[in-house]
Amino acid sequence: MRAGGFLVSELKLHLERIQSRCGYVLFSFGLAAALAFLSSCGSTTTAVSPTITVSCVPSDVTVLTTSQCTANVQNLSSTLVNWSISGTGNGSISSGGLYTAPSTVPTNNVVTVTATSQVQSTLTATQNLTIEAATAITAVTCVDPNTQLASSVVASNNQLACTATASTGATVAVNWTVANATSGLAGNVGSVSSQGIYTAPFVPPPGQMVTITATSQSVSTITKSVTATVVFGSSVLSGNYVFSASGRLGPPSGAFWARVGSFSAGGGVINGGLEDTNQGGTPNIVTQLRSFTGSYSVGPDGRGTMQFCEGTSSPCPSGSSSATAFFRIVVASPQQVQIIEFSPPSATSAVTIAGGEMLLQDSSIGHFTNANQVLSGAYSFNFAGVSTTTSAESVVGDFSSNGFQSIAAGSTTTPKSPGETDTGAGGPVALPASTYTISSNFRGTITLNGLSFSFYPISTSRAKFIEIDQPSTGTTPDSILVGDAYKQEISPTCGWGVNALNGATVLQTTGATSGGVVVGDVGSFTASNNGTTGAVGTGSLDENSGGTISSQVASLSGTFAIDPDGCGRGTLSIGSRTYVFYMISPSSAVLQETDSGTVAHGLLVPSQGGPFVNSTSTTSSTLSGSYALQLAGTSTAGAAGLIEDIVGQLTADGVGNWKSSSFDINNDGTTQTGVANSGTYAADSSPTGTLRGTAHLTTTPNLVLYMVSPTLFYVLEVDPSPAGSTVGVLSNQF
Repeated sequence: MRAGGFLVSELKLHLERIQSRCGYVLFSFGLAAALAFLSSCGSTTTAVSPTITVSCVPSDVTVLTTSQCTANVQNLSSTLVNWSISGTGNGSISSGGLYTAPSTVPTNNVVTVTATSQVQSTLTATQNLTIEAATAITAVTCVDPNTQLASSVVASNNQLACTATASTGATVAVNWTVANATSGLAGNVGSVSSQGIYTAPFVPPPGQMVTITATSQSVSTITKSVTATVVFGSSVLSGNYVFSASGRLGPPSGAFWARVGSFSAGGGVINGGLEDTNQGGTPNIVTQLRSFTGSYSVGPDGRGTMQFCEGTSSPCPSGSSSATAFFRIVVASPQQVQIIEFSPPSATSAVTIAGGEMLLQDSSIGHFTNANQVLSGAYSFNFAGVSTTTSAESVVGDFSSNGFQSIAAGSTTTPKSPGETDTGAGGPVALPASTYTISSNFRGTITLNGLSFSFYPISTSRAKFIEIDQPSTGTTPDSILVGDAYKQEISPTCGWGVNALNGATVLQTTGATSGGVVVGDVGSFTASNNGTTGAVGTGSLDENSGGTISSQVASLSGTFAIDPDGCGRGTLSIGSRTYVFYMISPSSAVLQETDSGTVAHGLLVPSQGGPFVNSTSTTSSTLSGSYALQLAGTSTAGAAGLIEDIVGQLTADGVGNWKSSSFDINNDGTTQTGVANSGTYAADSSPTGTLRGTAHLTTTPNLVLYMVSPTLFYVLEVDPSPAGSTVGVLSNQF
């Protein structure tokens, strides 16, 4: 205990002395805590100095770009700093330390950034930044990915791979844009990816030229552009198409010929083809459900070739010895193609002279679990061809489908219902009840008024039909009819009134006289009504009957009426012409001429965007851009006139001139390709405000045009005898 007391006393003595000095180390086994305290002997309190450092990233800055600066402040009550830069014209810096370089490199391209403590102004730190000029874009090069060769031309939906480079050849980081080269607008010009891959649209833009621009990612004022020409290519056609063509077999037969079918197109290849054909003459041959493959190619102007290998499922590449049918085509749009039958490649003689169209099938019909429901509602139809006596025949009418394989019986007595037909001037005949069926391949069959047809739906609103009645004997030809049915756009059924026709309306018909002379009409009128009766005013009509031309411009009047049952049938008179029609939609109807001695059929359509504006040196005409043309009829006058079909492409300059044009012609089996044309066109100057105009071409010298819209004109050849009569359409491509 004594020893313990002594140690405690010694500890107290040392604790009293610790304020002045400490240099003695005391060890004790029993006082570990006290000794731990004493182990701090030898440290004295000293002040820690504040510090500041600056870091800017990046330290090399391109003009007009930025660098983020940060300050690290230690041992101060506040870490906030004020930012500044040396000199003038050296850029700017924000309160948050974001430095923005000037637009040009200063004389001294090293700029000092300073951070100053907000609580101790003597505390600063600096960082030097080097200002560099932006890398200039000296070239933009685009190559065809398939050939790896530089190219400034790209076809429908094809690509160009573009790169921006500096003078050293190094790639410059850029942003890409594309616009129309003429208007500067971005509509229908395709697209360009962030990697510079330009994809052309399916249809060339107006003017065909696009501007592809590279903009420096560093400096938005540094740009470089190239132009590319967009042309048509085979990729413009893709999907399932329904087609029809009708005309005559080549000499010496001259018998009526028609085909209707469908196929899948893509990448120049045709697959899954299915068609029905009907050939007149002796014998009359009907072929159903014939499969085929094929191929096609579309050139830069939208004109192209197509071939079928019928009766096979094997591939049918271009030039295949298995090809059995050949065509020339012109693309109006990815949805519509005009076609004529043609000679094989490297030949100038065709076995068939026929024309028609291909229409893209609506993909929505594939969603029906029951294919029969594709045909549902009231439909107006327009069929034409030849009768059992091989004379021209036109049949128009309507029918009602329930979507479940039944066609309702029509009635021409009260109460009336859809289901009647007109053949010439004999008046309507009620259709008996019948049936139809649509298979999983979307080919249908139907019976109408005792005649059997196959049909191929384009959509729920339209289908193409061909008569498939087998000849009653091997030597007696039956009638051959081909045409379209259109769904009536009205609810409830039989709700049409006198206002069904209203406003500017255009008509077109084609057919033949009782003597076999081909006749074509185009015209326009303004429809109005007082609530009970319909009137036709300011009517114009042009006719070519085998080279005999009749033009009545803005001098016709007449009347129209809708049958009292309101089911869509109506009658129309214009001047000395009379017609029966069946409504499709307001001011749109299938049409049949009912004048004695003429069998003709066609359409009534509303005109939109009129009048046809004349072209001058300062005002662009309504007719401007690139157009697809189709004409059909005869090239010479009279009942024995040579059958002719034409497809072609024309470019209108907007001020009355055809800049370029090229036609493919099948004249009674003799074919010509790439026939160049030139000429002029103009809207009628008197009276003004009409839908009518004229055109002159070297191949078909004189035409009249009636404007349906700025993208569609009805066309009639008006060359006097010995020239024949052709009628057709001019459809805007772009």
